[in-house]
Amino acid sequence: MRRVDVALAEHTLFCNNAAVGASKKELTPAKAAAIFISFTAYFYVLLFTLLPFLKAKFDLNPALYWFITGYFLFVPLLKFAAWRAWAEGNRGPREILQALHVKPFTSQDWKYSILGLLLVLILTGGIFGASWLLHRVLGWEMLSTTPWFMTMRPFAGPEKLLLLIWLPMFFFNIVGEELLWRGYVQGRLPGKLAWLLCSLLWLLFHIPFGPGVMLMALPALLIIPYVFDKTRNTLTGIFIHALFNGPAFIAIALGH
Repeated sequence: MRRVDVALAEHTLFCNNAAVGASKKELTPAKAAAIFISFTAYFYVLLFTLLPFLKAKFDLNPALYWFITGYFLFVPLLKFAAWRAWAEGNRGPREILQALHVKPFTSQDWKYSILGLLLVLILTGGIFGASWLLHRVLGWEMLSTTPWFMTMRPFAGPEKLLLLIWLPMFFFNIVGEELLWRGYVQGRLPGKLAWLLCSLLWLLFHIPFGPGVMLMALPALLIIPYVFDKTRNTLTGIFIHALFNGPAFIAIALGH
């Protein structure tokens, strides 16, 4: 009888371990790179097909061309992350979010998130300040903080309502990127330097934005993956990413 109980316990333990293993599978660096490269290529396709089409066919506020293109870019990121988690055997929103490392904040998560955000803001400000100083002293061209494909002018009067169109796109931008890049890809990469690989691949995804934007974004591209590595919580990346990008865009949109 004891042998039967032991065998049953061993079988149960094996099944439980197999289920846990099935919920999160490791990614090789090559597969991670393939995901980043594929979406970067898709980004370029949108910039040279959808964006020119919108500009040619519709007379809209210039910002709207990017907002619409952004929906086509970032919604698939979120859907792909959820689909990959579902393909691993996770069912229902709760299991999928757990598989993508979304969990409540701990005190350590708050510490890393707040310190990470402050460091991103300080280092980004330092890069911009260095660019301004080189411009004033040596006459170098200021770093461009606006992507080449985007024309942005301050919203005036009723145009401020365009922020209502921007806001959902911003949600998909931040949440889609963080669920895929951190929750799915980085969360499955083995090794202590997985965060650095994700930083480099995330930099690759920003190539379409141009060198100026890439340089300005470099602190965030390094710090957010590092914070995720320490917390294993995708919400930390969402917190830093959103509070770094969102207020800056709103300030520009309102002419501040």
